[in-house]
Amino acid sequence: MASPPQLPPADDLYLTAHDTIRGSSLLSPATLGLGLGAALLGELMLWRRVDLVETELVVIDERPTGDAATTAVLEQLRREAGQHGVRNWLAYLSTGIATDLVERRLARVGLIKRQEKRGLFSTKVSFVPADSMTAGWPATRIRTKVSRDENLDVADLLLAGLILATGLDQHVLATLNARDRARLFEQFRRFFPAMLQQLVAQAEAAVGDAVMARRA
Repeated sequence: MASPPQLPPADDLYLTAHDTIRGSSLLSPATLGLGLGAALLGELMLWRRVDLVETELVVIDERPTGDAATTAVLEQLRREAGQHGVRNWLAYLSTGIATDLVERRLARVGLIKRQEKRGLFSTKVSFVPADSMTAGWPATRIRTKVSRDENLDVADLLLAGLILATGLDQHVLATLNARDRARLFEQFRRFFPAMLQQLVAQAEAAVGDAVMARRA
């Protein structure tokens, strides 16, 4: 049986961050939003639409990407060029905007299904994976390649970096031993572009701040 296709990093991160059967999130809404926001910005960097210069996001190509989610973020960045640093954009996208964009993208291609549960006073909307194997594939792909000492491509290095930044590794990379983790970090050092390294670092710092704020 052929493996499921590799999806854009934000889609892969969303599937990784949810239970493959019930669709319940393994992360808080804020942490999920920060991770998905960073993933969408990372996709724009991979599309060569945006650069990260120090801590500022700079639009270098205003052309639409052909994808509704990243084009929506790109248009917002274009309208407010030079207004905010990357941490501000991550905070903005984490308010539900990034999650909504990614859910719409995944639902459009049939990888998640909308469910409604009607209560006495309100209706709760949730999404569940259409196929558990496809939903579990991103994390399986990372684990398998790392354990076999195979190189990850840049998109999967971005996914792996955000899995670590959001704390998802406690759920989906727990089976990696010390040698596997050392191999993964060596790949980050050798093959992960500095701009994406900085984006992941900013996302990790934002997640840490969000956790501290919830505990305060």
